[in-house]
Amino acid sequence: MSELNLGNALFEGFNDQNGLMICGYEWGWSKEDQAKEPEEASIDYSIQCTFSNKALRYGEQAKQWRYDKAIRKWFSLWGHPLNENDLGTDFDKSIVQTNWAYSCNNNISDYSRFLEQDQIDNFITHIEQLRPKVIIFLGRNLIDLLRNEKVWDRFTSIAGQQIEPLLTVQQTEYDGTRFKVFFNNFENCKVVCLPHPSSSRGLSDEYIKLFKPEMNAVLSQFKQEKGID
Repeated sequence: MSELNLGNALFEGFNDQNGLMICGYEWGWSKEDQAKEPEEASIDYSIQCTFSNKALRYGEQAKQWRYDKAIRKWFSLWGHPLNENDLGTDFDKSIVQTNWAYSCNNNISDYSRFLEQDQIDNFITHIEQLRPKVIIFLGRNLIDLLRNEKVWDRFTSIAGQQIEPLLTVQQTEYDGTRFKVFFNNFENCKVVCLPHPSSSRGLSDEYIKLFKPEMNAVLSQFKQEKGID
């Protein structure tokens, strides 16, 4: 699986098959984070790390990456905190981070480029090899990319047929910006599409916390099926 673009290590029996996939648009970071990023040549990719604790591989600065920090906080808000100590728990080992595209940018001006053949191939390759039971998309447009005719049949040939119509949830009892969250269930996989944690203007932790009932159901079922606490 050396051709896979992953942000953390694979752990046999946990995230190498039937794991929980965190998937954004492409590799990138804020300009502030980029200035603090270690040189590529200095990173030892043989060092095991979980998504929960990337500092093991990338150094202490990884603990401050905005995108990762937000995701870790969201898991806590949903009642499923991640363990940032060493390699954590079986749940932490069951998470794998990747992106739809293999490219790297810190802003997106044209989402259509994610439907270029090589970028679709990148995404499908990860689905085919890792066979995730849950995919958490981070970025509103990812659910539309998934459902595009160029992607849909290739994805469902692996994830199975859609077993329920796409569900759109928007929390109305909230005074701030109300983002939509999407839930799409397939025979072999559940897909959740959330706003991008570090570039969705007006997005608050308070709003994300309102999705605790839905996310707790998804994460609790995942843990039960994996036989982990």
